[in-house]
Amino acid sequence: MKERIALAMTQSFQRQIRMSRWLTRQDQERCVTAVCRFIENPAAPGLNFEKLGGGPRSNLWSIRASHELRILLAVGEDSCVFVNAGHHDAMYDWANRRQHHVDLDSETLAEINVTIPGTPISLRRNSSESGTVAAVGHTDERAHGQLAHFTPASTHASNENGGIQELIQRVFRGDFEEWQLFLHPDQKPLASRHWSGAARIRGAAGTGKTVIGLHRLAELARRYPNAQMLFTTYSRSLSDLLEIRYRNLPMAPPNVDFLNIDRVAYKFNKGNWADANLVNQAFDAACNEVIVDSPLERIGRDYLREEIERVIKGNGLRSLEEYLSVERLGRKRSFTQNIRKLVWKLSELWTCKLTQQKVVSYPDRKIRARDAVQNLPQAPYRCVIVDEAQDMTLVEMQLVRALVAGSPENAIPDDGILILDDPAQRIYAGGYRLRWADLDIAGRAHLLKRNYRNVPAVFRAAKRVRGNLLVTLESEDDKSILDAELDFPDSESERPILALVNSKGEIPYLRKKLREIYATENFSPNEMAVFLKHNQQVDATINSLKHVGIPCAHLTRDGFSGTGVRVGTYDRARGLEFRAVFLPRLGVSQFPHGNGDTVETHPEIDPNQHLESRLLELDRLYIAMTRARELLFLIADEEPCDEIRRALGEEIVLRDFRGQTTGASTPVL
Repeated sequence: MKERIALAMTQSFQRQIRMSRWLTRQDQERCVTAVCRFIENPAAPGLNFEKLGGGPRSNLWSIRASHELRILLAVGEDSCVFVNAGHHDAMYDWANRRQHHVDLDSETLAEINVTIPGTPISLRRNSSESGTVAAVGHTDERAHGQLAHFTPASTHASNENGGIQELIQRVFRGDFEEWQLFLHPDQKPLASRHWSGAARIRGAAGTGKTVIGLHRLAELARRYPNAQMLFTTYSRSLSDLLEIRYRNLPMAPPNVDFLNIDRVAYKFNKGNWADANLVNQAFDAACNEVIVDSPLERIGRDYLREEIERVIKGNGLRSLEEYLSVERLGRKRSFTQNIRKLVWKLSELWTCKLTQQKVVSYPDRKIRARDAVQNLPQAPYRCVIVDEAQDMTLVEMQLVRALVAGSPENAIPDDGILILDDPAQRIYAGGYRLRWADLDIAGRAHLLKRNYRNVPAVFRAAKRVRGNLLVTLESEDDKSILDAELDFPDSESERPILALVNSKGEIPYLRKKLREIYATENFSPNEMAVFLKHNQQVDATINSLKHVGIPCAHLTRDGFSGTGVRVGTYDRARGLEFRAVFLPRLGVSQFPHGNGDTVETHPEIDPNQHLESRLLELDRLYIAMTRARELLFLIADEEPCDEIRRALGEEIVLRDFRGQTTGASTPVL
């Protein structure tokens, strides 16, 4: 007779119990109660712990959570693993299809770190049966520590005296914030590894890059307690949110700073920040002098401004000769030498006008900050983690390097820089190569291949809409970034919905679905988000929702303002995740280009320039779509663009409500 039986659960089981979409809140409570009763006494009356099937490989057993609910376990000599839960008929059908056997070697297990005393009567078997689940074996730590450990006697005592209930409730019912800090056992080595210099972790949306970064930050802060750490990213709102998450980590060391790259630049190059109005006026004045009646007229001012800010200033180019020879990474429209000379002239004139008004633009401030940090007698940080690095410029990455190494001649210290990026989530023009910033990651690069956030249908839909073409290719290996494996169980019923509604019917439909999900799915308002393309659309949507009593939190560059359903632009969605996401205004006249500027309507637009712009917009939509963990709704009052249409019928379900009312009388949130 075994003295102890270790318990574990598959991650799919853990998430199923925690996701009220599959089980009602009451069903969840019943399942949690049954699991706790099983841990306290597997032979407790009413659990009906019994084996399913009688084949030589069968290892499935069931316990009763209620008259209608069953919980399935895979049972071995020394362990019981919870594998599924649901209604009676569905569970027995599931078991029959698998011939009452679950191969635990193919399952990802979540540790619950408890054991139960003794061997239950129903687990005692003849010697002829003892080998039927040899794949489980003893519960020593397996490849990644998924199975529960045997715990010391003192831990058993505390568990048996009431700690079990609290432990299991925490594992099953951890809130959404806890989920966002979950570090998969496979990823723990990345958070604790020693690297001799700069390293990079990249992966598709939902693969856990940011979570690894936060846990590694805590590890480095403990490893170097007398030094200061920095976590930086492109967005201020994301930086502030991640700081809050970091502070929620158990025993998170305090010797860390969270600053987005703009605030880093300001910290080391203080002074009055650029007056946006003066910067814009100076650019318009320079354009009026250089562009008129020149070949630049056919390019467009926005594209030219991006060229100056992201290519010339972003690469810290000091001369026309440098610009004439630079690789314009990420820019789809090719520039002749003559065009480059004109763009350089425009850039110099713009800078001259800013200097006359004693105004310094944001790109120039970052150049000054980089130079200032490179000349410091001592680097200000021991380690830096940079998230969303794909949208940094070369100058910004040179600044990051200087923060830990100082002068460009100095080597990067061990564990000095960790770069987190995803080339499929680029939303700003341009690009750089790490070697341009003297960042060598040879032997210290890791690609994350498993998506832990989205149900499979959501990720597949987002990937199909986005397409496989990347705006910026640093290397051919970048193309594999979208080939993520999916961690959730697959279900056709989870496919995202494109709701086609009457003209001006998008907001009424949005109100109806928000209320419906709040009432029937038990999603809290802060677990739902609405993302749109433009700030004007965000403001109008917030006003419309608040008008009918739906609380909203406005996601701005400075963070959340207010409480309730999160509403913001696609750009503000990065790094966030929600249980349900709604994306209105996706009719073809509004997305991806809402001004009618297409190659068909304006033949003078360069096709490659148009492609670059379109790809960046699709990247933004891809980011917004992949924020949804469980439910995703696309909403339009007209036919959508070609990229969305190509996903209809396979990854996205069409629901045509045109001609129907979309109003709702359900209670307010």
